[in-house]
Amino acid sequence: MNCPQHANAHFIKAKKPNKASLFKRFLYELIIAFSFLMKTLKVVKKDSIVFTGTTPILLLFVLFIIKKFLNFKWILLVHDVFPENLAAAKILKKDHFLFKILKSLFDRIYASADEVIVIGKDMKELVHQKTHQSNNITVVQNWIDSSDIGTEPKTNNRILQELNWLDSETTIFQFFGNIGRVQGVENILHAIQKMKYAHLAKFIFIGDGAYVARLKEQIQSLGSQNILYYGSLDQKEKTTGLNACDVALITLADGMLGLGVPSKSYFSMAADKPLLAIMDSESEVADMINTHHIGWVVPPNNEEALAKQLDEIVLAKHCYAFNSSREVLNEFYSEKVAMSKILNIIRKFT
Repeated sequence: MNCPQHANAHFIKAKKPNKASLFKRFLYELIIAFSFLMKTLKVVKKDSIVFTGTTPILLLFVLFIIKKFLNFKWILLVHDVFPENLAAAKILKKDHFLFKILKSLFDRIYASADEVIVIGKDMKELVHQKTHQSNNITVVQNWIDSSDIGTEPKTNNRILQELNWLDSETTIFQFFGNIGRVQGVENILHAIQKMKYAHLAKFIFIGDGAYVARLKEQIQSLGSQNILYYGSLDQKEKTTGLNACDVALITLADGMLGLGVPSKSYFSMAADKPLLAIMDSESEVADMINTHHIGWVVPPNNEEALAKQLDEIVLAKHCYAFNSSREVLNEFYSEKVAMSKILNIIRKFT
């Protein structure tokens, strides 16, 4: 189908992938890559400007091959760095022969793009190591349209009313979005058990992903009424979900530095929540939090440090003061700011 607003936009139909099964997800990637191949051969001509992301993963291989024949200009927006993210997710070990083969292949693929857009300074360094190029790599931070997400007082929040979690002395921490293998959810649960003032905190997990079944098992085994998996929400209820807390938990597991930037950070900022980032201090989100004073940063896989920070937050509930994360989002990470940078890159080839 074609986009009615833009004659040069083309789409393919795709079903929702099964993220819990690696085999089914691979089949999904294979089917999508073939569909993209057919569409690319149909619409892309020599000297065309092709703008893509890094998913589906096999699309990169398809474009790498076709580019040798059509010689189009390729602008690659990197959200995922392959195969390094597979190692971080513990799907492949770095010393495995298959990882070494994939790394050699994808290093060449990333290097074949005429322009590379990355979403963080830490990612830029990693991609530079892959491609041995730096003059064609530009940082354009993630962005969202904050008008899609509103703010609301806790007392008006439907979810918190439903759960009867409106105690003004309790601090509610929320994990929102993809609950996957590399989100560091288990680290959060272990830290909660080590808190001294856990009775003053509540934790709500909202979302879906490959780790949900395991998360529910762990919550059940803990037997705490203060830890809850709520389930997933429709897009139209995103505002309600994001406002069902005092503090947003943002994670990037150990070993993920440079491999991704959690987009949930920006959604929680749109809801004007302070962020507790559980990640390397050199990561893009940690740098943003420290630069703009909108939350806290603790290292990944350090249960004691996280437990201590959680305790400090609940004890200082009415004392901590930060800049408005929503105002920071609108000034530095808006769609307008990002689109201006991307359009300047595209214009280099027109």
